[in-house]
Amino acid sequence: MNIIQVHPAGWGFREAGGAATFTPWGCNYYDPFTGWPPRLWEQFDPTRVAAHFDDIRGIGGNVIRVFSTLANVLAGPDQVSASGLAKMARMLDLAGERGLRVIYSGPGLWEGAPPWWTENYLYEAYARPDLIAIQQVAWRGIGSALRGHPALMAYELHNEPFSPWRVSAPLREQWALWRARFGPRAPEDLPAPCEPLFADWHVDFQRFREHIADAYVARMVEAIREVDDTHLVTIGLHQKSAPFDWYPPDPYTGFNPHRLADRIDYTSLHFYPHHPFHPNIYRDPCETPEGMTETLCHARAVLRYAHSAGKPVVMEECGWYGGGSPLTMNRELPARSEGEQAAYCRRLVESTAGDACGWLFWPYRDTPSSLDISRRGGLFNPEGALKEWGRDFSRMAKGITGAIPTRVPGTRTLPLSWRELVTDPEAVKACRARYLDEFRRGEVVDFTIDAQ
Repeated sequence: MNIIQVHPAGWGFREAGGAATFTPWGCNYYDPFTGWPPRLWEQFDPTRVAAHFDDIRGIGGNVIRVFSTLANVLAGPDQVSASGLAKMARMLDLAGERGLRVIYSGPGLWEGAPPWWTENYLYEAYARPDLIAIQQVAWRGIGSALRGHPALMAYELHNEPFSPWRVSAPLREQWALWRARFGPRAPEDLPAPCEPLFADWHVDFQRFREHIADAYVARMVEAIREVDDTHLVTIGLHQKSAPFDWYPPDPYTGFNPHRLADRIDYTSLHFYPHHPFHPNIYRDPCETPEGMTETLCHARAVLRYAHSAGKPVVMEECGWYGGGSPLTMNRELPARSEGEQAAYCRRLVESTAGDACGWLFWPYRDTPSSLDISRRGGLFNPEGALKEWGRDFSRMAKGITGAIPTRVPGTRTLPLSWRELVTDPEAVKACRARYLDEFRRGEVVDFTIDAQ
């Protein structure tokens, strides 16, 4: 087993020191029996983890994605936890012994916020200097402990980041600095959107949010590269990082994959059907053939938009649910069969095989205590038996991992207006209508985006 690198062709991956290619095919992992949210590190059991890894490798998986947490990595705001980092190294050993690679995402708050972590509002950690410094301490600790380990595929800076938008004193301070340097014609006061619809986005404020995201990524990469230049770095982007995938009350993330491309080694995208959250503008993929087609076209559009030359694109969190009805956002979703879950996941891979060069599904195993689709989204059921999707995953594994999927060149290029898309929900809807029409007619859509 050797460290994974980006392939010299700029699409796909290979092992260092040889010609062996590597196509990520796996799942997102946590121990499903440690509560919700899971307490993987707090209740770390190497024997149980090893058995789960045997399950994943046994069906052809070659990579897992795991959340790290501040509670495990740090003993204080400026002190790493030797025992916590030892658990992360031990997990890498267990994975490597079974031929699995690991992507470590985080460090986040899934195991709760330590008492010294004083985040006053959502997403403040991407902008506040003291919280950024704490995260840098964590990454320096992780990088120092894991440098050179062959089972580590990549560090993922954070899971589904959103640049902040609620007015706060730290954000006002950052706005004043940004305005003085980059936006002298911008309003003097921070032009934040109104709640609850978040519909009145100001173009300068969106520029500012992207600046906050750029600076955050630069600081995290800087911390990692101070101690580890051996492993890949990525960031787990929400699908709303495409400026045509948001709609009120959900915002555009502000993390622009094209602005971040020079700082990361490859692009990671997450994608799920939007119908449960926006039934007025998205169709359910499991109810009609048209709904399935449209959902797959949306997935393709997000992946193709996010691609930058020389940067592989991995769909590192995706999937759907089957075998019952899970909860999401405190409401129960319609029951879906295991067959419907398998059909969607299978079609997702088949449809995006020319747009991505790796797939990681959510999650490893159904989780009875979950409050989201994790309850029914696994490859295995709670008892450890393969679900229908798990059997399809296993059958597909050899064909997926045998070579790097070929990226299909675009046949149609759609110009995008960044200014319109990040400020006008109606422009977002119109953009989606245009690319859906092109995909339905058999075109392979690429995008160009104008200067901001």
